[in-house]
Amino acid sequence: MPLEIRSALRSRRFSVVPLTLLLIAVLFTAPIQQARAAETVAAYQAQSPVKLDGVVSPGEWSDTPMVNDTTSGMGVAFKQNATGLFILMQWRQTSSVCSDQYCFGGVEFGNLNNTGEMGSTLTPTVMLLLSPSFQGGYDEFVSKADATPKSVESNGYKTQSTCVLKLSGTTFTAECYRPFKLNNASPYDSFPSFVAGSPMEIGFAVGEFNQPGLHAATDMSTYVLTLSTQTYAATSKASSTSTAASSITTTSCCVSTTTTIVSNAPTTASTYAEELLVIAVGFSVLVLLALAKYERS
Repeated sequence: MPLEIRSALRSRRFSVVPLTLLLIAVLFTAPIQQARAAETVAAYQAQSPVKLDGVVSPGEWSDTPMVNDTTSGMGVAFKQNATGLFILMQWRQTSSVCSDQYCFGGVEFGNLNNTGEMGSTLTPTVMLLLSPSFQGGYDEFVSKADATPKSVESNGYKTQSTCVLKLSGTTFTAECYRPFKLNNASPYDSFPSFVAGSPMEIGFAVGEFNQPGLHAATDMSTYVLTLSTQTYAATSKASSTSTAASSITTTSCCVSTTTTIVSNAPTTASTYAEELLVIAVGFSVLVLLALAKYERS
């Protein structure tokens, strides 16, 4: 306990106001955690053709790196040609947020204006989700914050992507293609502005579609996706969290991690310094209340 508080307790004569000012001064001198810059994920020029069959064939995805996201537990890869974007997604069914036929995995696209794990009512995002519970195994949705997203068809628009989803053992594999030229797309779709060198927000999510709050998802400030005019070399280091996609198999796609249950809150964990600050504030309030009661007695 600080010396000033101990002295006040011994004398039983103290003022709460100076002590409060002292605590405020201490809190404002605590270190401030700087926001982490978003990690750039590159969609390189495709060198190998992709057969949309939900199976990673040898060499099919060796021309782009794999991003292993520890928040969602998903492995994702992107590459592109002159006409559209190819997407590979792999995740495990056996987790605290994905355990039955309603299990979904997917990616979320948005303009550079969101920070939560899903879009807001003012800045919705478009989600490409895959689940055995969907007709055909996949669909696109408009997301407006932490609520069950609505399909683009329910708003009179069309899903732009073409996907195949397969389950092998406990691992889902999805291969998708999304054209750059859209046809009757949702007005919230950010692909019209997706050109080489222009980043786009992207998020990854795994969860239970019939329980909106039960999912593990990155926030929309963690990653940005950009089109690259270059081809990928397996020896390059496109990302500190990426591994060469040539090492992907249907049993080792995803990073083993403990997922979290998200319910109406960002999934970004507090830093150690922030946790200590919260503890310090709570303890200080309790001390002030105790001292005020002690003075009145």
